[in-house]
Amino acid sequence: MKDTVVFDIETKKSFDDVGGRDHMDLLGISVLCAYSYNKDAYFAFEEHEVSGFKKMLDEADTLIGFNIKGFDIPVMEPYIPAASYNLAVLDLMDDVVRGAGFRISLDNLAGTTLGVKKSADGLQALQWYKEGKIDEIKKYCTQDVRVTKELYEHGKAHGNISFFSRDQMRKMAIPVSWGSPAQKDVSFVLREALAERRSVEIDYVTGTASSSSDEPRNTRLVDIYKLSKEVFEGYCHLRRAPRIFKVDRVLSAKITGNPYVIKEDIQDSLF
Repeated sequence: MKDTVVFDIETKKSFDDVGGRDHMDLLGISVLCAYSYNKDAYFAFEEHEVSGFKKMLDEADTLIGFNIKGFDIPVMEPYIPAASYNLAVLDLMDDVVRGAGFRISLDNLAGTTLGVKKSADGLQALQWYKEGKIDEIKKYCTQDVRVTKELYEHGKAHGNISFFSRDQMRKMAIPVSWGSPAQKDVSFVLREALAERRSVEIDYVTGTASSSSDEPRNTRLVDIYKLSKEVFEGYCHLRRAPRIFKVDRVLSAKITGNPYVIKEDIQDSLF
């Protein structure tokens, strides 16, 4: 069975050192850490040992990380061209931006979702490199991989992760689809349910829980009255009241055999 690998990179140089973000290929690798699901083990490679990571990729079909499309993969390109491997790339940041509308730090997500914090930051890792403290970088980078792996596993199991919103000053939930089997397009199912006037069962992630004991993810039965690209309105059988739902917070949807009518149907039948 092909391996799934979670990885993270620390660099030798900063953006200021190389003239900005357009020159990620010049940052250089100080330490590259990875977790292998097949081996259930963590590995730490220094720059001269990167060939060991190449061997891991030879045995893998999935590469997981946090912001790896925007940072780690471009940094790795001079050493290992990722495009030369037939790998599925799962960047956890993609679902974060899609669900929240903006980028959120790994530290915020892990602290809010898992109660786990990073042990340091990238600037500290750069300072350690200048001081020759490679073992400290390895510990920090390995911890980042561990946190990324645990965040991925939480999202895969629960269909959501959480962050603390400084604007709202509260915990907010983000729907994620990591590891979920392919679902029939949610928007298509919602349109079909409205057209057929049949209740739809949705797997939904709310923005916040109504109480500390509530889970943000739940299953709801909804009679859809109105539908747009971003939201739909209908009667929620769980809350026994009309509600407005965001389409991008629906993890999956299926049409039931439960028929319903809406006011427009009743009015049309009178003429």
